Amino acid sequence: MPRNETPKRTWRIAFLRRRFSPTGGAEHYLLRLATGLAAHGHQLTLYCEDWSPRENPFQEVRKIDSNGPVSFARKVGIQSMRARYDIVFSLERVPNCDLYRAGDGLHADWLAYRQAFHPVMGRVRTLLRPKNRQLCRLEAQVFAPGGVRRVICNSRFVADQISKRFDFPPDQIDVIYNGVPYQQFSMGDRVLGRRALQLNPDDYVVLLVGAGSERKGHAIARDAMRRIKKKYAKLVIIDSPPPVAMPHVYAAADVFLLPTLYDPFANVTLEALAAGLPVITSAQNGASEIMEDGKNGFILPRADDDKLIVHLLDYLTDPAHRARFRQPAQALAQRYDLARNLNATLAVFNKLGR
Repeated sequence: MPRNETPKRTWRIAFLRRRFSPTGGAEHYLLRLATGLAAHGHQLTLYCEDWSPRENPFQEVRKIDSNGPVSFARKVGIQSMRARYDIVFSLERVPNCDLYRAGDGLHADWLAYRQAFHPVMGRVRTLLRPKNRQLCRLEAQVFAPGGVRRVICNSRFVADQISKRFDFPPDQIDVIYNGVPYQQFSMGDRVLGRRALQLNPDDYVVLLVGAGSERKGHAIARDAMRRIKKKYAKLVIIDSPPPVAMPHVYAAADVFLLPTLYDPFANVTLEALAAGLPVITSAQNGASEIMEDGKNGFILPRADDDKLIVHLLDYLTDPAHRARFRQPAQALAQRYDLARNLNATLAVFNKLGR
């Protein structure tokens, strides 16, 4: 080792994430981050209710006997972890952690957006579920003084919400955009993807990827597709594991549409850009911060701007119009690779440094 080079520290990290979902953006983020950290020799333990044995880059998985966010936060026992780990890194609303990644955004703000888009039914759905109040209380505890040492946000959109709603110190927030395995998503097989999804070669295919139909804007997308002019147009919604690997799903599509009502940073946006698709998404998706409207896609001022969505989908029926987005989309995705995300996260670990 050169005389003036500082040796790299190996961290003992406890991750907190309740459950594994094969379509969950937070889970994919955690798997990619943990795989990168493990490859660099860091010691990783996962605390969870349940996890996939096939998707496991952790040296140890410890099960917590809980049945929801509140009991998980209560039973995980943060204080007993401090002597065993250098960093307690939570992807759940658990007070008193060293580091919290607000990848799910603010539940209080999601409820506000839901009510703004659906004034009557949004309010009814919010009031009917006690879980909404429980999550908001947990959230407030996390961002109360002393509730967390540092926060990672995956967009400025969410960072500003946290500072505004909870008066949380901006200098304790780090904005780290998501990363994508570019090569994997840029090399999908269009023929294979279309065959697996039972699509015809001449179909104009609009793809939406995201579970949670209300929040992800499934109804908005379906309504727009009913009104476009193209005869052989099909909307493909992926909200559960597809019959073929996701890179082939993106390759099968012509346009990616995500009219989400609220999304801190939809990772599928980066995946679609890596595949070279023109992306249409809302300003309520934090991923829109990295996009240039009209260059690598289009940003809807409101997720439910149906007239604009129909206009854009009609415009993109022309293959020549779609083609001009491919190179700028892929160039943008290449900038947000996994190494960039990993290095930025390690820099936050160094700020904690206990």
